[in-house]
Amino acid sequence: MLSLAGNGERLAAIIAQVPHVSGPAAVRATGVRQALRLAPVALTDLVGSFVGRPPRYVEAIGPERSVSALASPGAMAGFSRLITESGLRRGDYPETVAARILVKIGFYSPARTAGAIDCPALVQVASSDNIAPAAAAAKVAASIPRSTLRRYDCGHFDPYVDPFFPTVVADQLAFLRDTVPVGPRV
Repeated sequence: MLSLAGNGERLAAIIAQVPHVSGPAAVRATGVRQALRLAPVALTDLVGSFVGRPPRYVEAIGPERSVSALASPGAMAGFSRLITESGLRRGDYPETVAARILVKIGFYSPARTAGAIDCPALVQVASSDNIAPAAAAAKVAASIPRSTLRRYDCGHFDPYVDPFFPTVVADQLAFLRDTVPVGPRV
């Protein structure tokens, strides 16, 4: 939503929950060693895409030091808890990503156009987020003229489960009530 709103899409409001706002910040959070682990498969897949090869997939989430898109400390445990509490089972949906996206994500930075967002924005950050760094998201929130920043003392996956989920959703509903009032049409 940040990219859409920042590039002129007319929206009534946006909510960015634990958002990816800066490719370089995400790469720094990933760490040099993890980036080097992913680089060969990501670059090979990207080059293959130019000659029409099908994607080479990697696990979306894996244990620390694995060749997976998200291998930050605690990522696997947070994701597993999210799956368990949602009632889903591992494998119900694909859990892989094309490796080529890992090259592109390092350059994808909605922060670049955040100052052009002219609708109200709720930015919700997890203070212990080691996937989508909270400091980068807070900086983006400060650059959006009509933003509201909410911080939660948790990690990246925690806003989706108890005990944080009810508060996160309540904050979203309050924001929408205040900024996008819905009433009888005249």
